[in-house]
Amino acid sequence: MANITRRSFLSVAPAGLATLGALTATSQSADAQLVWKTADWKTAAFRALTEEQARIKQLYDITRVAEGGFLNNIKNSLNGLHFGFGIPDKQVKVVAALHGPANMLNYDDYVWNKYQVGQWLNIIDPVTGNSAVRNIFYPSKMG
Repeated sequence: MANITRRSFLSVAPAGLATLGALTATSQSADAQLVWKTADWKTAAFRALTEEQARIKQLYDITRVAEGGFLNNIKNSLNGLHFGFGIPDKQVKVVAALHGPANMLNYDDYVWNKYQVGQWLNIIDPVTGNSAVRNIFYPSKMG
């Protein structure tokens, strides 16, 4: 291998970066991109949520179900603020932003059964010992 000096590297680097950029741009153009427009958002509801008065506001960004571990984190935070620091529960507002696999927690038992969500996310139903075919984190009221 030839000796590479700083000058020779810096003279070749821009061409390499340009090539890499061109390759990256080519592959990205083939990917579908979802762009939300203002009309797609429930702006009034979001504004009401962000402008609501509270002494403490917390946001949890959840992407993994992790056997519901994030629910313990939220509960621990609420208990610590309320019982540890004496902050009234009405003065604590918590938002859990679920996306990616964690978004499955928003769906009812029908979806969990139809799409075998428990098998996909490796969630075991403690009642049956098998992959969950129901949302064990948010029981259905339909019975």
